[in-house]
Amino acid sequence: MSTATDPYGWAAKPRDVSELLHGKKNNQNPQPQTVASIDFPDTPLANSVLEYAKKELNTETFNHSMRVYYYGKAIQTQQFPDWRFTDETYLLACLLHDIGTTDKNISATKMSFEFYGGILALDLLSKSLHAPVEQAESVAEVIIRHQDIGQSGKITTIGLLIQLATIFGIAYITMSLHYNGG
Repeated sequence: MSTATDPYGWAAKPRDVSELLHGKKNNQNPQPQTVASIDFPDTPLANSVLEYAKKELNTETFNHSMRVYYYGKAIQTQQFPDWRFTDETYLLACLLHDIGTTDKNISATKMSFEFYGGILALDLLSKSLHAPVEQAESVAEVIIRHQDIGQSGKITTIGLLIQLATIFGIAYITMSLHYNGG
């Protein structure tokens, strides 16, 4: 989903999700959706970052990053279809949001993995892969703030979506473990 006015998801959204839902459980009744029905970007930049993430992240973290992409796109298309940004930018943020957690990166700094990961992503995207600065900065901000859950203030569209998708994924795994005796 591309838009000329905000391709990189910079629009400010309230961090309080209940404000977005106007006191309702959801905006629309969720419908079953397959992974195949969700668009996946096939651009040189997306493919480069996909290969980078496969190489740098362990299997569990890479799979988590892919789930965050698909959960987020399902949430966006079903609950917030008016949110505009490129699928490519959202994918980049998903693939790189935990890049600071690799063994190599976590031991390279005293900074939190979110801040260091944001710096790494900014450098990778803007200097190595020559992404537009606004896109690289959007991804970096998402990574820095993806654990910054709260109810006051604002966050970027993609930042909020990655938070929602991550929370959904954690809740799903926790619930699955609980109900499956794990």
